[in-house]
Amino acid sequence: TQLAEMDNQARLKFATLFLLTYLVLLGLSLQFGQHYIELGLPIYRWEIAWLAPDYHIVSLAIADNHHESVIALNLDLIRYIVVAGHALPPTSGISSSTLAGHALQHPLMMLSLLAAWPASNNFQRVNLFLIAVPLLLLVEMLDVPFVLLGSIEDLLIANIAPDTFSVWVAWMNFMNGGGRLALSIVGAFTVVSFARWLTLS
Repeated sequence: TQLAEMDNQARLKFATLFLLTYLVLLGLSLQFGQHYIELGLPIYRWEIAWLAPDYHIVSLAIADNHHESVIALNLDLIRYIVVAGHALPPTSGISSSTLAGHALQHPLMMLSLLAAWPASNNFQRVNLFLIAVPLLLLVEMLDVPFVLLGSIEDLLIANIAPDTFSVWVAWMNFMNGGGRLALSIVGAFTVVSFARWLTLS
C-alpha cells in the first residue's frame, strides 16, 4: 500500500499532519460538537424507526447524564414481540444511551487520516474529502443507532434469558471494545481506495 511504501521522512510528515489535524478537530469538536451531533439526530431517528418498527420513538436527543453528555433514546414497545423465546407485551419507558463523544470519534479519526494522507495536488485532497462525506455518514449510521438498539436488546435479554446470543448486543460490544476506532480507520482507507479507483478509471 501507499502507506507501507513511505520512507521515514514521509511517515514523520504523515504522523505530524495527522496529530496537528486531530488536535485542531478536537478543539472544534469541543466548541461545535453538539451541533454536529444534532445534525445527525434526524437520520438516527429515521434509521431506528426503520430497524425497529415494533417500537415508537418517544424521544431521541442529547441529554446530560451525571455531568456527561449522552445521546439518549426513549422508546415505547407498541406490539407484542418475541425475545429469546419469550413473548413481551407492549410497554413504555424503555431507554438507552451512548456517550455523545462516540459520534465525534469518527470525523476526528477519518478526517485526520485523510488530511495527512499524501496527495499529489489540492484537487486530489478535495476529492478525498468529498468522497468522505457519504462514507462518514455510513460509518455514523453503523454506530450510534445500532449501539442504542443493542443496549435495549441487552437490557431485555438480561431480564429474561441472559445467556442468549444477540447480533445487536454483539455489535454493541464490538463497537465499545475498539470496533469504533477500527470502523473509522476502515472508512478512511475505503475513501482513499475509492479515490484511487476513480483516478485510474
